[in-house]
Amino acid sequence: MIFYRQKVLLALIEISGGKLSNTDLEKLLFLFCKASKQNHYDFFPYKYGAFSFLTYYDKCKLVEKGFLKNCTHFELVSSSPSFLQDIKKNDLEELREFFLRIGNLRGRDLIRKTYLDYPEYASRSEISKKLLSKDEYLEASSHWNPENEKLLFTIGYEGKSIDQYLYELLANNIQVLVDVRKNPFSRKHGFSGKSLREYLRKVGIRYLHLPELGVPSKLRQDLNGKESYRQLFELYELEILADKQEALKQIEDMIKAKQRIALTCFEADPEMCHRNVVAKHVSANLKENAHSFHI
Repeated sequence: MIFYRQKVLLALIEISGGKLSNTDLEKLLFLFCKASKQNHYDFFPYKYGAFSFLTYYDKCKLVEKGFLKNCTHFELVSSSPSFLQDIKKNDLEELREFFLRIGNLRGRDLIRKTYLDYPEYASRSEISKKLLSKDEYLEASSHWNPENEKLLFTIGYEGKSIDQYLYELLANNIQVLVDVRKNPFSRKHGFSGKSLREYLRKVGIRYLHLPELGVPSKLRQDLNGKESYRQLFELYELEILADKQEALKQIEDMIKAKQRIALTCFEADPEMCHRNVVAKHVSANLKENAHSFHI
């Protein structure tokens, strides 16, 4: 069995003739997701524009399952069945209409189209000045976020792919991600400590794990409502956080040095996560320029 998103990926390769370069695959898949208004995959701005780490993770899995060749590009094995009939009827119609519109646009022309249509994804491109005219580049760069005043953020990865998570960090110009989980392990791809550190390194964000700011697992048992969380966070602040001045000082020193940092843990709702307690504590200590923002 394979995930539905992987079926969409394979169908896109099939309708493209069974073979795509890495860059063409990324850009076509990105444009198709935008055109169909469905995030089969999420993307973030990278060296050549919109990019997804999850597509490469899926590629490895599809090679293992015998659907893709083990090569540098994306290519179906010759014995692969048709995947076009494996996707939903409306997705198939969208895909066919999309390829009628996109035609044979590939390579630099395809990249250029993504920059012009979705300029926010060109913000970290290494080739945007080569592909765009001066006026086009100025117009594209006007969509990039130059804001650097806010310094303290929090973010949870619940319900997010690694690519969406990176998009939100980059969109807010985060420089350091501070992991406040006791144990940085996750069954979700990309969010265990080692993997997360590597993905962040690739996009230029520093990773710092402060396990001493985590909540012991025994205290997380039997949490079943806002009141139980309120009691947990009260206990956490009084009996755990008060003892962790060295770790808190590391965060405060980064903010004093004007580094934009984000505290991370699992929960999507910051009110249900101890990272919010840490953020409030840091904000109170620094008083100025340290109000926290939840991504």
